[in-house]
Parts: sequence; structure tokens; C-alpha cells
Amino acid sequence: MIQLRSPLKIEPGPQGGWQLILLVGDTFDYTTPFRAMLGDIAEALGRDRQNDLQLPPYEKGEDFVEGTLRFGNASLRVYYEHSLSFLALMCDSEDTLRDVADRIERSVQPA
Repeated sequence: MIQLRSPLKIEPGPQGGWQLILLVGDTFDYTTPFRAMLGDIAEALGRDRQNDLQLPPYEKGEDFVEGTLRFGNASLRVYYEHSLSFLALMCDSEDTLRDVADRIERSVQPA
């Protein structure tokens, strides 16, 4: 279940390219289910969460987690942190992120 607390936002990435920002919970809430949401996002994108979403093994109290999500021919960089309670999907193509955002918006549950 994808729930957002604000609209999706695409902006220039801090290291170049573009990033899609999803604000999804309260800051410092370590119960925010980022991994489950990323699995739901993979499914919303028509991807297989088992094969197309790559995250490091879960660690209790994890924060500042990086991974990848394949989408078509693109490899999206994934980053989430519980401290600020946001998830970012990043790539070099703004058009790709707009397509991703459209697909996610169709799967969002009202908060």
C-alpha cells in the first residue's frame, strides 16, 4: 500500500540527474514500511519485486538505505531514510521519472 503525505515531486538531483521524492510518514518513525512500499511501487511499475528491486539485507534500526529498481531499460537509484521520512527514486531522465510518477499516482491510497 503506497500512502503519501504530500504530492509527488520531481526535482533536480543533488548529484545530477533527477529525483522523484515521496514523503510518506512522520520523521524518525522507524515503523514506516519503506521496503513494503518499494515492493508495491515495483508492482505498480509492472516489475517483479523479487527480481527487479535490489536492496541490502534488512538491519534493525536501518536508515539511509540505498538500492536499485529496474524499470524498462532504466535502472532507478533508490534511497530512503527514516530520519526525514522520505523515499527518492533517481535517474538521469526526467521523462522516465514522470512516467514512474504517473504509474505510482494511479496506485496511491489516500492517507
